[in-house]
This record gives sequence, structure tokens and C-alpha cells, in this order.
Amino acid sequence: MEATDDLTSYRLRKRVHELEADNARYHKNQNLARKWEFRITGLVLIAIGAVITLVAYPSYSVSPIATVLMMVGIGALFVGAVTLSLNTERFINQKVAEDIGLSSIVVVDDLLRDLRVKNKGIYLPSSLTGTNVKVFIPLRATYEVPVQSRLAEDRAFLIDLANPAQEGVLLKPPGYHLYRYTSEDLQVDWTEAPADSEGGEDQEPGVQMSNATLAEKLQDVLVKGLEIADKVVVSENDGQLNVRLQNTSYLGMCRALQEEAPQVCEQVGCPLCSLIACIYTEHADTASVIEEARSEGSDIIIRCSGLARS
Repeated sequence: MEATDDLTSYRLRKRVHELEADNARYHKNQNLARKWEFRITGLVLIAIGAVITLVAYPSYSVSPIATVLMMVGIGALFVGAVTLSLNTERFINQKVAEDIGLSSIVVVDDLLRDLRVKNKGIYLPSSLTGTNVKVFIPLRATYEVPVQSRLAEDRAFLIDLANPAQEGVLLKPPGYHLYRYTSEDLQVDWTEAPADSEGGEDQEPGVQMSNATLAEKLQDVLVKGLEIADKVVVSENDGQLNVRLQNTSYLGMCRALQEEAPQVCEQVGCPLCSLIACIYTEHADTASVIEEARSEGSDIIIRCSGLARS
């Protein structure tokens, strides 16, 4: 009875956390909406100011009314420019953000090290788990992906199973919340993107995301949405996805994680690599692994490979 009460209490606390996250996401959407309202208002003021200024300019030196209109027009231009530049987002120092993220990833790295789990994490799509995309780290080199009923359970350690080959660690990927942000806040449907062989370069402005390829969506989200890199080059062929982030602001975090949390980097990937793996796993609707993640100059290269379903 006591164990049942503890489980009920845990589920209630978890539900409260989920509601708090939904509330935070709602407020974030409100901020984005207000930012666009500021931009629209700024553009309208600039347009009105430009019209008034152009109308009053020919006679502003001989007519007092034209002079007043000229001042009003210039004032509208100034206020419009200021309104257009208003930003409701708040930012923190990049080093602070990196250290905050590093602290939590190092904890996962310590757990994997102490559990002596050495195998690569297998990213599983929501169609296999019955819930959301997850990463399964098998305990044995020869493994089997657990059945969906096991994958749907809210537990991290799959042990003492009837089939030892299915034992392992089952986690939400480090990049899961970034993936959910791109899906819910940026409203990108990764599952509907058609397969393409090359892309990510010189995308036309105003790409319709509902008709865009996977490469175009990655380019748009990583460059414009998340502002992680200046440019993204993507290729997808033979069951592999290759992503190169050029001149990325994430480089410092990437190198710090390689030093401080090497097992996470090698087995499940940091939040950025994990985000790419989540996207590819859901897009291809197949289990996948992060084959390679490395930095090269100011770029980061990530390669994911799909695994055939058994």
C-alpha cells in the first residue's frame, strides 16, 4: 500500500512538472508573439512616417503646417525604428549557459561510467517506443531492442528481464527537449520531410516548411530558429545523415563535453548531436546511432546511421 502511495505521489509530482513546463512554453510563445507585434507596429510607423515626410518635404520651408508635418514624419520614422528593434527575449552569458549545461551532462557521464555501460546508445523512434523518441543503451554487445511495452514504461533501468539481451539503460535523449522545442514552438514536422540526397546550401528565403526537405528544415531551424551556426550543410544517403555546422557558436561547449563527459559524447551524444539524432530517427522512422561527432576548426561534423528493424 505504501509503495502504491509513493508511486501515486511521484506521478502527481511529475504531472505538476509537466504542467509547469507547458506554462513556461506558453509564456515563451507569448513573448514571440509580442516580438512580432513590435515588428509589425514598427514597420507601420516607418511607413506612415515615410509617407508624411515625402508629402511635407516639398513645402516644409514655406508652410508652417508642412514644417509640423515634416517633424511628425521624422518622429514617426524614429519611433518606428526603435520599436522595430525591441526584443522581448532575455539572454544570459554564453559561458554561464555552457557551464550550466555541462554540469548536468557530467552527472550522466558519471552514472554511465560507474554502471560500466560501454555500448553505443540506440535511438528509437516514437513508433517503436509508443511514447516519444528514446535512447536505449544495451548492457551487452549482443543485444535485442526490448518490446514496446517495456520501452513505454517510465523507468530508466531495464534489468532482471526474462531475456538478458534486452537489458540496458533507457533514457530520454539529452537533446529531447530541444527536439520538442523545434516541433512545438518552431512548429516543424520532422516526420513529413521527404528524403533528399544533398542540401543545406544557399536555401531560398521564405521556404515553406511544410514542403521543405529534411536538409532545408535543418538549415532553417539550426541557422534561423536556434541560431547555432552560420551555415549548415546536409547530405542524406545510404541510410546515413551527415550534418556539418559551419562557424558554430556551440564549439566551446562541444570541446568542453569531449573533455569532461567523454562517455556521453561517445555513447549518446551531447544535446546538439542528440538533437540531430532525434530528428533523423523520427524522420527515417527507424532506430539509429550517432556514428561520429567531431569538431574541425570552427565546424562540427555529425554523422548518424540508421539500423534496420529486426
